[in-house]
Parts: sequence; structure tokens; C-alpha cells
Amino acid sequence: MKKSEKEAVVIAKRIREFLNDYEVFRKSEHTIRSHEMALSLFVAFLETKGISSKKLNYDCFNSGMIVEWMRWMRKERSCSPETCNNRLAGLRKFINYLGQREVEALHLSHEASHIERMKATRKKVAGMSRDAVAALMAASDTSTPAGRRDQTLIVTMYGTAAWLDEMLSLKVEQLHLTGTSPHVVFIGKGPGRSA
Repeated sequence: MKKSEKEAVVIAKRIREFLNDYEVFRKSEHTIRSHEMALSLFVAFLETKGISSKKLNYDCFNSGMIVEWMRWMRKERSCSPETCNNRLAGLRKFINYLGQREVEALHLSHEASHIERMKATRKKVAGMSRDAVAALMAASDTSTPAGRRDQTLIVTMYGTAAWLDEMLSLKVEQLHLTGTSPHVVFIGKGPGRSA
């Protein structure tokens, strides 16, 4: 087997491990799908350059190729800068994973970390009005167990700015309700955060 074929096999194996083993235990389903989409788009881009999955090699992941891929997403796929940056983050995560396991690819992680993100316009997030919050809180029938559960969910989400995914994966041991400063520890995309 040629060196380039060996690299293609190793890369394909690492992609499978990254998405099926490594990511499953560390990320939400949404993040895994996002990383899978980033890798799929990168492979699709490489195919436009005549590089099939059987010809994948470490050089495919150099910074020049990644910058070209981002331009391709923007121009050919009409992706927004925010989407391109999200895909870049997913690809960087994989390249970092690859570099940790294949010493010949270690330099690629360093290169990828220096690629500039696309300039994106920051969107102002409009919060809910006081009347809307009051209506939301009053919507639950607190005379029933389901109503009390729903109101607890709404109050906790509102008070902690938690994502629904974080709330659904919340465990009892993450609730710290006694003491002078009650709080919840959420385990999300990065290290746990308290709210």
C-alpha cells in the first residue's frame, strides 16, 4: 500500500472515531451533527479539486486549503460568515483530534488555529418584555404536578439562561440548592458553568 493510501485509511478511521466515539461522550447531538457537516463539506470541497476520499492525505488539511474551502463555502454554497466560522470550528476540532493521535499531523492543528475567522455582523438579541415573561410564568397550572414541573422548568431556564439541551441533560447532583448561594452546574460545550 502506498503512503498516500495509508494516510487516506488513517484519516478515514480517525474521522469515524472522532464522530462516533470521541464526540459522542463530549458533545451534544447538535454539535456532533455540526462537526459531521463540516467534515462532509470539506470532503465535498476536496472532491471539486479532484481529491477523492481515497486520496485524502495530511496535506489536504493545510491552512491554505482550509482558507480556500471557506471561500468556496461562501461563494459556491452561499454560506453566511457565521456558518463558515462554525464549520471552521468543527474542522479545527477534528484536526486537533487527528494531531493528538497522529504525530505527522500535529503541525496541522497549530496551522489551523491561526486561520482568521470571517468577519460576521453581530446580531442584537432582543429579550422578552416583562409582560411576555409574566404571561409565560402564568401559563402553567400550578395546581397540577405537570403545571408545577413546567413552571419550575421555565423559571430555571429564565433565571439561569440555560439552553433546553442543558436542562434536559441536568442531573440531580448538578443542583446545589442549599447554602447561602444556591446554584446549578451545567455541563455543556466546554467545562461546566455555574448559574
